[in-house]
Amino acid sequence: MAEACCAAHAALPPLNGSRRRRLWELGSHAHCPVVGVCVPLERVRVLAKKLLVLQGDEDDYTLHCSLVTAAARRNAVAEALQKDLEQRFSLDVRHAAQAKCRESLMTWWRNRAAQGEIAGALWATLTHARCDEWLEMRVLGQVHMLQHQVGSAQRADLAAHRELSAEHQALARDYAEVQQRMTAWSQDRAREQQAWEQERMQLRAAQISLQTQLAQALEQLQHWQAARPDLPEREALRERLAEQTERNHALQRDLNRLSARGPVVAEATEPAPVIAEAAPEPVSLEHRVILCVGGRGGSVPQYRQAVEGCGAQFLHHDGGSEHKPAQLEPQLAAADLVICQTGCISHDAYWRVKDHCKRHGKRCVFVETPSRSAFERALAQAATEPA
Repeated sequence: MAEACCAAHAALPPLNGSRRRRLWELGSHAHCPVVGVCVPLERVRVLAKKLLVLQGDEDDYTLHCSLVTAAARRNAVAEALQKDLEQRFSLDVRHAAQAKCRESLMTWWRNRAAQGEIAGALWATLTHARCDEWLEMRVLGQVHMLQHQVGSAQRADLAAHRELSAEHQALARDYAEVQQRMTAWSQDRAREQQAWEQERMQLRAAQISLQTQLAQALEQLQHWQAARPDLPEREALRERLAEQTERNHALQRDLNRLSARGPVVAEATEPAPVIAEAAPEPVSLEHRVILCVGGRGGSVPQYRQAVEGCGAQFLHHDGGSEHKPAQLEPQLAAADLVICQTGCISHDAYWRVKDHCKRHGKRCVFVETPSRSAFERALAQAATEPA
């Protein structure tokens, strides 16, 4: 084989000068690698359809062999291939032209081959003016071995492809199962979301209904308040009537109990003749602050009227019913006179009033009956007696 290659190179032009060889000037053993490596298969089909006479049933191998055979001599097909390769690899040809001897050209070829750029480097090296038969044999041999390696790699890639295909099918089945589970989960979540949305709409409707009823009730309340402006006074009178009714019932029970003791007891307990009580003289408590602790809520306006009628300033604390006992201290400190109604006061408030008045030497009048007359008598007593 080496002798045949050397004989084929005997007709090659000498290496003197810088003229590059043409495709048909290469040895016959170089045409097959050049066409197979440097011309893509799609380009082979285009050139064969354009330059060769075809029957229409040729495969890619037949087209390749036809172009290799045509490249052995100068003709229209070889010239077209020469022009196409020169245009395609013009940059590689310019880079290879920088090599001025066989050794530098060999080094450049090895570097490009190591980088995996075979096609352009093969054409630029074989057509270089300094490429002799020794370099050409080594370049073609390396390309031949690379083709073997590519075939081996393709077989390994095919086996790996089969394994990857099997793995892909298994993963595809797993993915389909996961997708089915995710679809079922999404449907469940959608049903739950729909149920939650319906419940939210029901609650919203109930809220709107309650708000409507509240607005109607407020409107009705405002209507009744506008129609009955004296309603607070009527409520106060109703409370006073209830207090008087309760007191009458208590007196009736006492009278019934005394009547049940017999006539002797009745004589012994015969009441004294009723003497008309003189109307209390006007009391003057000018520029004084009077604090009323306890008493019934409906009687507070009457207490205020009685105090302000004496020229004094009125303060009130309910004795712990609604007002906090801690609020009593500042009122006790501001008052000049304290009237404590012991029947309507908490124990805590009672002891706070008693302790404060004792410590500060402040006048305090204790009233057992929460009535206006008792309150007025306490005012008169406080005005006449010294502190």
